[in-house]
Amino acid sequence: MTPLFLVDAFTQHPFSGNPAAVCVLPTPGDEHWMRLVAREMNLSETAFLHGQGSEWSLRWFTPAVEVRLCGHATLAAAHILWEQGLANEQQPLAFATLSGRLTATRVGNAVELDFPATPAEAVPEPEGLARALGCKPLWTGRSSLDYLVEVEDEATLRTLHPDLGVLAKLPVRGVIVTARSDSYDFVCRFFAPAAGINEDPVTGSAFCALGPYWQPKLRKADLSVYQGSERGGTAKVCVRGKRVLIAGHAVTMGRVELNE
Repeated sequence: MTPLFLVDAFTQHPFSGNPAAVCVLPTPGDEHWMRLVAREMNLSETAFLHGQGSEWSLRWFTPAVEVRLCGHATLAAAHILWEQGLANEQQPLAFATLSGRLTATRVGNAVELDFPATPAEAVPEPEGLARALGCKPLWTGRSSLDYLVEVEDEATLRTLHPDLGVLAKLPVRGVIVTARSDSYDFVCRFFAPAAGINEDPVTGSAFCALGPYWQPKLRKADLSVYQGSERGGTAKVCVRGKRVLIAGHAVTMGRVELNE
């Protein structure tokens, strides 16, 4: 029997934030089996961990594909390692991933992730994007993973009902939509139908592009963000050169035992 933990990340309240499954394995998992587990969980990401020396190997799978970078499932993984006594919470955690070495540090009750910045460069608006979103972008860019779009205001962002079929055909992982906010430094939403996620509740990896985008516009390095999905979630985003620090909370929702 293999234990699997269910965690709501980027929230302090159950049934909000972004749910992730965390599976801690004694040895590397079989890739086909991990894909089946992720499909069974049917969450935006399932994280698979195993110890290797002073680091933890970490892989993330959506119900459809393996992804190169995932914030909320990394936060959930760190939360579980500390909560279950599998790692010393007084020491930073190091993860070996497809995006290189990532770290997590306990800061008060929060988990702070150290991720690579993935700044977006301005690009021509792809054909059909504005029509698919239902609004005219103020700015369109592309990072190494996604399109990044700024829209007029928070009200516009919150009422978006995009054509997911059109977004799924774009040659990127997904589309980040963002706007200024009166309550936070900025708000965002993230749509990734091509990766099997119509709308992600809270997307840590998107903050790696959003931080570098908003830092010069708002003239501050430490930013607060609310992701305005149906579940919603918050984070602190701090730009430090080519790195982005992403801080958030997590709540353990339950544990199951997998039959193999």
